[in-house]
Amino acid sequence: MGGGNAGISAAAQLLNRNKGLDICIIEPSDKHYYQPAWTLAGAGVFDIEKTQRNEADFIPSSATWIKQKVKLFFPEKNQVALDNGETIVYDYMIVVPGIQLNWSAVKGLQESLGKHGVCSNYNYKTAPYTFECIKNLKKGKALFTNPHTPVKVAVHRTK
Repeated sequence: MGGGNAGISAAAQLLNRNKGLDICIIEPSDKHYYQPAWTLAGAGVFDIEKTQRNEADFIPSSATWIKQKVKLFFPEKNQVALDNGETIVYDYMIVVPGIQLNWSAVKGLQESLGKHGVCSNYNYKTAPYTFECIKNLKKGKALFTNPHTPVKVAVHRTK
């Protein structure tokens, strides 16, 4: 479950090791986003448009793409129910749905995001606005925050 970088990579690795596996990827999205590059777009060194591609272009050719949402898990039966009412039976499942952003958890954030100097690199639509704000900052203070919870794209330091 999950057709982002983690799900597609896991499926591809398994199929590279054993081409005879019957693997399906359950992912409802038409578009695939390479989210690690969003921080680079926010820094002005990468074109955000290049991070969006067709999901179909990344599904391994020998995997089956089920373009649905998972509605319920039944691990005791090795089954998942899909949004369309269909039930999928599995032997093993890798669950990589990504992290759900909850902008409404901070009062006023959702309404302010992408304007009034409020930026986030964790959103395709607003990451380029981060660089716009950085370029236009002539005086004052810039406040950068990092959540204490897991993040979509962890920052990696090199020496």
